Amino acid sequence: MSSLRQSIPSLVSLISFEAAARLLSFTKAADELNITQAAISRQIRELENFLQVALFERGHRSIELTSAGLMLNGSLPAHLTAIASISDRIRELRDPQVMVVGTTYAFGTYWLAPRLAEFSKLNPDVDLRLAVNDELVDITKQRIDMTIRFGGGNWPSMSAKFLIGCEIEPVCHPSYWQGRQRPFEASDLLGEMLLGIEGTSVQGGGWSDWFASQGVDTAESKHQITVNSFSVLIQAALSGHGIALGGSPLVDDLFASGVLVPAMDMAPYRVRASNYYVVEPLGQVRKQSCEKFCNWLYDRIRRDAAATGTERLLTETFPSK
Repeated sequence: MSSLRQSIPSLVSLISFEAAARLLSFTKAADELNITQAAISRQIRELENFLQVALFERGHRSIELTSAGLMLNGSLPAHLTAIASISDRIRELRDPQVMVVGTTYAFGTYWLAPRLAEFSKLNPDVDLRLAVNDELVDITKQRIDMTIRFGGGNWPSMSAKFLIGCEIEPVCHPSYWQGRQRPFEASDLLGEMLLGIEGTSVQGGGWSDWFASQGVDTAESKHQITVNSFSVLIQAALSGHGIALGGSPLVDDLFASGVLVPAMDMAPYRVRASNYYVVEPLGQVRKQSCEKFCNWLYDRIRRDAAATGTERLLTETFPSK
């Protein structure tokens, strides 16, 4: 490491180069960095002397990057951004009680939000902020301390700790049947109004997956409403418009209140190799507030599973071989 001083040019000259290369103007770079054009020129010259190669072709009124300049500019911005990011995160350690937790809309709406009052009561000193998004965002760039993700548990450059599994079953509002007898066989649902999600369900299983698990061919299914949001799906079921797929842990509260009920008497289908995980950047120093949140999260998950008789979901599942 002692040779770094001899191998790495000054950070000031690198920042000046990045601005000049991005803007292709020493004048604009000087304005952006709030220094003089002469200072920019001097720093670029010092960098070129250090590297012993020209980085810009200087015209009368314009500049262009040389091949060496293009090579340096190809990777330098990402490394400067990484340095800035880690510096920001270290500064944030001055206020360890502030934290940002990412979550999906489904988990955030139906599980996490109804329970946050308990966490806040137990930890009044923690300033908790939620970042809700169904997209697979870069949590480092978004300044998210940790996130709750649904999937197989493998995300590049991330540490994923299993939280809880999930299961699905046909659910509906009690008024859906309107006095009709509930069906006994899975195939009986083919003639009902089925509510589905475009692509893969938020909980990892669509109607084709569920019917396949019951040994039923879905080719005869004719009635279906498809939406692109789990929240809309559940709202449609709550309004009595049809039968949706849902289950623990997301709709436990709706089961408990009686506004959603199983559409038929059948054991729930465990979605394999798709679970909820607590995800953090590898090597990240965990804040004290994050430690408090994780301890509460896992404790509440275990308590809820015991209360609903779903302790089976506390065991991680893996792809079938």
